[in-house]
Amino acid sequence: MEHIKALVCVNCGHKHEVDIIYECKLCGHSLDVEYDYEMIFSEEKKLFKDEWPGIWKYRKLLPVTGTTAPVSLGEGRTPFLEGETLAEKLGVSTVFLKNEAGNPTLSFKDRPLSVALTLAKERGIDKVVTASTGNTGVAAAAYAARAGIMCEICVPETTPQEKLTMMEVFGAEIKAVEGTFSDAYDIAKRVALEQGWLNLTSTFLNPYAIEGDKTLAYEIYEQYGEVPDHIIIPIGAGPLLVGCYKGFQELKKAGMIENLPKMVGVQAEACAPIAKAFEQGEEKVGPWKVKEKTVAGGIADPLTSYPDDGTRTLETIRESGGVAIAVSDDEIMRGLSLLAESEGIFVEPSSSTAIAALRKMVDGGGMDSDESVVCVCTGHGLKDASALKQGRK
Repeated sequence: MEHIKALVCVNCGHKHEVDIIYECKLCGHSLDVEYDYEMIFSEEKKLFKDEWPGIWKYRKLLPVTGTTAPVSLGEGRTPFLEGETLAEKLGVSTVFLKNEAGNPTLSFKDRPLSVALTLAKERGIDKVVTASTGNTGVAAAAYAARAGIMCEICVPETTPQEKLTMMEVFGAEIKAVEGTFSDAYDIAKRVALEQGWLNLTSTFLNPYAIEGDKTLAYEIYEQYGEVPDHIIIPIGAGPLLVGCYKGFQELKKAGMIENLPKMVGVQAEACAPIAKAFEQGEEKVGPWKVKEKTVAGGIADPLTSYPDDGTRTLETIRESGGVAIAVSDDEIMRGLSLLAESEGIFVEPSSSTAIAALRKMVDGGGMDSDESVVCVCTGHGLKDASALKQGRK
C-alpha cells in the first residue's frame, strides 16, 4: 500500500511497518494509519471518485491496495435528512439526521467491516473473528459471507436475539460468552492470536477497520455542503467518533474545509466511563465497575481490559472542543419516541442516545439555538426490538 507510510502508536509515536498489527510493540497502545497525504493530494485534483460505489468513492483515503474488487453490499451514501419538526420541538434552528440504518445490515458497522473484509480478501485470509454486542457481529457475518470467508463471533450472553438471528442466517459461528462485551473482547483477541485469524473487533484493536468510519465525515460534508457546528455520536469505546473526526481533519488537510466540528460523545448513564471521565476532568478513562443493565446495550462497553481506548476518544472530544454526555434510560426512550413521532425514523435505543443528548445540550445551554447539529442515527430499531419493549413497560 504505497499511499500508507506507517502504523503509528497513538501513545508513544513509534512507527510500525504496514502489516497486520493490533497494538504498539513498545507500549501496547492502539495504532493509527498514517497516510502519505502529499502523494495522495497531488495525484489528481479530484480526491473522491463518483463512479466508484458507496464508501468506495473515497478509496484513495482507505487502507486497501485496490488489487481486488471491494467486498461491498452497497454500504454508505445513507440518508441525510433535515429534522424540521424535531428542531422545532427542541427549540433549535437546524437539526440534521444521518441515518446509518440505511446501510445493508442496518447499522454504521458496515463501513468498517466492508474495509476490513476487503483487506482480508486482498491478503488471502480465510477466517476472521470478532467480539460484538450485535451490530459488528451482524456486519462481520454478512461481509464475510460476501467475501467467502469463515467468521466466528464472540458475543455476550445478553446480545439481543434479533441480532443473533441475523448472524446465524449469514452462516457465522457464534460463541456465547458469560459476562460483558469486555469478556467477549478478551476471548476474541486470544482466539485471533492463537489461530492466526484476522480480528475484526470494532474497538480500536484493528487499525484498518477504523478507517472505514472516516467515510461518515466525507458523506456528511458532501451531503450538507459545509461543516456542522456539532456532531453527536453514540459511543462505547468510540471508534466511530474518532474516525469521523479524522475524516474531517483529512478534509482540512486537503484544503476542502477550514473549520472542524465539535464532537459530542454520548453514553448511557448505566455504563459511561468516558462521560464520567469528561465530567470529572480526568485525563484518562478508567474501566466502568458498576454492573447495571441499560436499554442501550449496544454501547454498554465497560472498557474493562482496554480503558486506553476510552482515553483516545476522550482526547479527541476535548481536542475538538466538544463534550461527553451521559443520559438515563428514561431519556433514551423519550428520545427514541420523539425521533420516531417527529421524523418517522425508528432507531434502536443505543442510537436514540444522540437525540437524548441533543435535548440535554439544548436544555442545559450546551449549544446556541442558531448552531447546526448532526445527530448520527447508528442503527435500526428492528435490531433491538426486545429492548424497546422492555423500555416502554
